[in-house]
Amino acid sequence: MALAGIKQRVKQAAQRIQIERIHAQHRKMANALLVRIEGRKGALSSDTKQQATTYAHDVLGSRKYAPWLEVYAALSGNFVEGWIPGDYYQMIVLPAKNGPISQVTNTKTLTHRLLNTPALPDIAYLIDGIFYGRDYAVVDRLKIADLLFAKDERVFFKPDRSFQGKGIRILERTATRLDDLAAYPDGVFQRPIIQHGVLSALTPNSTATLRLTTAKGVGGNVELRAADLRLGRQQDSFVRAASEIRVPVDISTGVLWPQGYLPDWQAIESHPDTCVSFKEIAIPSFQKAVKLCCQLHQGFPHLGCIGWDIGVDQHEEIKIMEWNAKHNSIVFSEATTGPSFLGLGWEELWKQAYRNR
Repeated sequence: MALAGIKQRVKQAAQRIQIERIHAQHRKMANALLVRIEGRKGALSSDTKQQATTYAHDVLGSRKYAPWLEVYAALSGNFVEGWIPGDYYQMIVLPAKNGPISQVTNTKTLTHRLLNTPALPDIAYLIDGIFYGRDYAVVDRLKIADLLFAKDERVFFKPDRSFQGKGIRILERTATRLDDLAAYPDGVFQRPIIQHGVLSALTPNSTATLRLTTAKGVGGNVELRAADLRLGRQQDSFVRAASEIRVPVDISTGVLWPQGYLPDWQAIESHPDTCVSFKEIAIPSFQKAVKLCCQLHQGFPHLGCIGWDIGVDQHEEIKIMEWNAKHNSIVFSEATTGPSFLGLGWEELWKQAYRNR
């Protein structure tokens, strides 16, 4: 066998191993959630499971995508065509629609250069051991503390390639040493957001995060496709994926659903720490946030789907905390407010991916 043929077979074998690994990870997560949901709402019927399996095979190309479809059906109470499973999104949609360029959204030190918007709360950057201001001009090491704490007694540091709240450090003026800062990895320093009173009432100790998911349509126009509000717990100084509460948002009105969900997807009607009900709460400046994110996405058409993490300050101004096109999971929005991505042709993408293997 020619060397080129051997290399091709090795490559294909490696791809199959990677595919099976991702399927296994998603199957484990989906099955764990399904057990919890069924424990509260009753077992999913065999007919519904068959619908999920048939749809996964016939429409999405493999019955291995069925586990997330079963989770969605268990939570919503019935099967709905058009859902996008989490593993299908990761393995098929993201490579096709976002590709390698999606990595730039995880490079937080580059976000201001790419988006060029005053909505970012960035103060300074640390890149390759050198401090830079918001304009990317070099800042003297001895002056960086004065810059960081010029307006605030504390600031946030977020390293590049971090997400889900991992790696965030809270820096306080009185406890920050220059030697410590210089040892940090590349990342961005951001000022805290003094959030709107409506959001502060829900979660006073951490900034409530509005997740907006925008997608580029077949004709190129960008639209909001899903939204939910992420709330921290009493012990959290910022929202953490492991403990967050998520509340679906009606994308046409910006009003919260009357029920939110704990990390294990148990439904609740109020925040367990503040006891504030979710019912009829409207997100301040919701349409303003939607307009801004759609405009920014429209100006960055290389990406097909972006998750935006938004804060709303006390003056109802929008603050973009992060954007993500590499790890922006859609499983929660699909299970609650989905199917959110109808009409985009995503269910056909697996055929192209299969031909390219």
